[in-house]
Amino acid sequence: MEQAHFEHYRMGIRKLMSLMGQEHPRLSEILVLQHRLMKNLQQTLADGPSEALYVSRLRILESCNWLSQEVLDTSFYDLCDIDRPLTTSTSDAEAVVRDRQQQHLLDEYFTEVKYLLEHKGLRTAEVTSQARDAARNATLEILRCLQDNCVRKGQVVQFLYESGLITEGPGVIFLTDADLFGAYLENVSLIEAHLAGTDLRHAHLARAHLEWARLGETDLSEADLSRAHLAAAHFAGANLLNARLEGAELIGANLAGANLVGAHLESAHLEWAFMVTANLEGAILRNAHLSGAEMMWARLPRADLSGADLTGANLEHAHLVWARLKGARYDARTRWPVGFDHVAAQALLVDVS
Repeated sequence: MEQAHFEHYRMGIRKLMSLMGQEHPRLSEILVLQHRLMKNLQQTLADGPSEALYVSRLRILESCNWLSQEVLDTSFYDLCDIDRPLTTSTSDAEAVVRDRQQQHLLDEYFTEVKYLLEHKGLRTAEVTSQARDAARNATLEILRCLQDNCVRKGQVVQFLYESGLITEGPGVIFLTDADLFGAYLENVSLIEAHLAGTDLRHAHLARAHLEWARLGETDLSEADLSRAHLAAAHFAGANLLNARLEGAELIGANLAGANLVGAHLESAHLEWAFMVTANLEGAILRNAHLSGAEMMWARLPRADLSGADLTGANLEHAHLVWARLKGARYDARTRWPVGFDHVAAQALLVDVS
């Protein structure tokens, strides 16, 4: 619905600019309004409708209407070919109400957890304490309530992390089964965070700092982890189906048994990564850095390893049927599956002595 509304507005702005002409002294005003409207569209589509974006859009459209009336003596909404301003549609109004309700629930959640921290000793409470149970239940419930708001889900995670509840040794709140689908966490610091067993499908984690993070059994299918910092992170048994990991730093990461089918790992740093029994079928590992990686029994059929650095890597018992290895570099320390003809696969022997 939002997209359809913006198409009307874009059409109106194009008509207004055409009728004003390229030499009109006030053309720059409509260009600025056009830029603001497009930015509003991008934010609305990325983050979902909110009261702030709704009010901002109303102001932009009213400015367009005022300019159109003054310059052309014509309603901007007539130029948009609509009978009435779509900014007051039922869907927009409902979105604003929903946004207010979610913010109210989120504020209540923050208040409750802060109370448990300040008055119930949550941070040092016993594992079986009522305080811990209350905090976990409240967290799972608020995430369910925010199921369509990726930004606020990210805010919940950051709040827990900054409060020391999902880091620092064993952690306090276990987020197993938490609904973090699509959570927006780009560029955030979550070093040593406890996120094992969570639902992080389609999450936005590009350039995030997750060194030493615990992500075992986590569902990260279709997640964006491009250029993320994941050194020594624990991904054992995680689902990274079709995940984006281009340029990610996974040095020394534990990916044992992880599902990386179709994952994008171009130019990723996987030096000394532990990938025993990992499933990398169809994964894209072009120019990946796999020096010293442990890949025994890994599944790599149809994987693209062209140009990858395999010096010192252990590929014993790995499944390499139809894998592409043209230009992949190996040395005397590289261990191949018995019977695999890496020379015929056009891998390149390099001297690292």
